[in-house]
Amino acid sequence: MKVLAIGASRNIGYFACLDLLKAGNTVIFQLRNVSAFDDDAEMQPFITSGQAKLIKGDALFQKDALRTWTEANADGVPVDVLLLTVGGAAKFTLTQGIVINPPNLCTSALLNILSVIPHDPATQPKIVAVTSNGVKAESHKNLPFLAKGFYAFISVPHADKLGMERAFHWSAGWPEEEWKEGDPEAHILPQGWEERLGGKPGWLKHFVIVRPAILTDGEVTANYKAGEELPGLWTISRKDIAHFITNDVLRDWSKWEGKAVSVGH
Repeated sequence: MKVLAIGASRNIGYFACLDLLKAGNTVIFQLRNVSAFDDDAEMQPFITSGQAKLIKGDALFQKDALRTWTEANADGVPVDVLLLTVGGAAKFTLTQGIVINPPNLCTSALLNILSVIPHDPATQPKIVAVTSNGVKAESHKNLPFLAKGFYAFISVPHADKLGMERAFHWSAGWPEEEWKEGDPEAHILPQGWEERLGGKPGWLKHFVIVRPAILTDGEVTANYKAGEELPGLWTISRKDIAHFITNDVLRDWSKWEGKAVSVGH
């Protein structure tokens, strides 16, 4: 399996890619800094052997997305899986709680890569993208009552994740009447974003949206709940989300394809 990973220099994407490499897959990383793994003893053998390949690029620029996609497929072997786990460095502020810069980081990365991949279902890669539990109103209702206080502090990054969810909803052709959230603000989803994706909804066929509960730095337990709109989820480690992606989603694709899956304890 050939995987293109965007936003995988650390955390969920990194852990998932390391698992995939150990299982014998090829992983191509788009990295702003191609020296990110220079001191990484676990990753270096895969880079040296060519099993892991590094492409310099910034997910915030469409031209980089296009170049990355082109280079990833240049050997004639198509990319099977696109893994999107972009996340920014969080900063706490007194007025807005936790913020990221830019505030539309994840949405921009998604729009850029969706604008350059094939729209023909026969040649589309499988896409696995990480958003967050509690982003949409329905999933927010399912949060534990005491957890809702924490989610108030992450409203800014959640607005970005909501932009991702809106782009997926439209691209997948899900019924518009089921979208109850209103349109994300223009600084998240700029006017004309639909035209960037071809102007016609319903073209995206092969994807899974992963919605983690509150993320922690714990170890792998492989003991978590996963399903659509699950109530009462509190936390989940980044390594467990990586485990879910590599051991559940990619190994049993037909079970999860076309779904937004909440994962947690």
